[in-house]
Amino acid sequence: MRIWILIIWIIWLPFSLSGQLQALTGHYSINNLAINPAVSGSDEALSISMAYRNQWVGIEGAPNTAILTIHTPLLNEKIGLGLMLLHDNIGITSETSVIGNYAFRFNVASGKLAFGLGFGLTFFNEQWNKLDATNIDDEYIIEDNVKAIRPEFSFGLFYYSKKYFIGFSIPLFLSYNTDIKTGKMNLQNNISEYGYFVNGGYIIKSNSEIKFIPSILLKYHTNNASQIDLNALVILKNKLGVGATYRSNNVIVGLLQCQVNNQLKIAYTYDFNISGTSRFNNGSHEISMNYRFNYNIDIPGPRQF
Repeated sequence: MRIWILIIWIIWLPFSLSGQLQALTGHYSINNLAINPAVSGSDEALSISMAYRNQWVGIEGAPNTAILTIHTPLLNEKIGLGLMLLHDNIGITSETSVIGNYAFRFNVASGKLAFGLGFGLTFFNEQWNKLDATNIDDEYIIEDNVKAIRPEFSFGLFYYSKKYFIGFSIPLFLSYNTDIKTGKMNLQNNISEYGYFVNGGYIIKSNSEIKFIPSILLKYHTNNASQIDLNALVILKNKLGVGATYRSNNVIVGLLQCQVNNQLKIAYTYDFNISGTSRFNNGSHEISMNYRFNYNIDIPGPRQF
């Protein structure tokens, strides 16, 4: 086993002992439900999104994430329902989450405001037997695999119109710690372990052929590093989107979107770390898609959102 697995595990271990961090996604505008339950129903049609992210290509044990989200408004349009399936791997740890989402929506000015709740379960598995210990008597090495089922809860607010959107969320806010000697996980609700997400975007039309969409995503966690994503996307003829993101941990992200037809959008991102660690990996890749059924009504939000 390469030393990189152990290095990644050591870096990530303090996070795993305190709480769950939301999986990173580059095209959050396509898969916004992954970070905010209040997005449920905001596409005004049955909407299905999928994403797969392979991070730090070339490093054994590096994170990879698969996300599937489904959401739709109900007939009265005041209620939105959603479902998120998330599978995340890093080193010897894997997590599979099944999260149901509920949003209550009402008209405000020229848009809609939604309050959202998410609730579900995460199936957690740590395979300690995959580590090669140099000292088998080390008290910090757990001999047995750690398996647990954890409840999850999320909260969010989301306002959107034809020109802009803004969201606030606290995803998966329950935290936990692991007793290193016994391997047992203890669940807790600690406000200091909450992660706060704020994002927003605005459409600027230069003419009927070109749209410019600046957006921002802020992630704040009291005990972990905060992060800012500054995004700029140019949409040509409502078909092709090209843009870039600067992430505050010295990452540049290239964005590419294609609106195949009124229903289907596909997207690709490539992350390049501009710090010294770039020589150890080949960047990160993510591919995603969104399909909206029955796209024959005047939805309140633009498809670019």
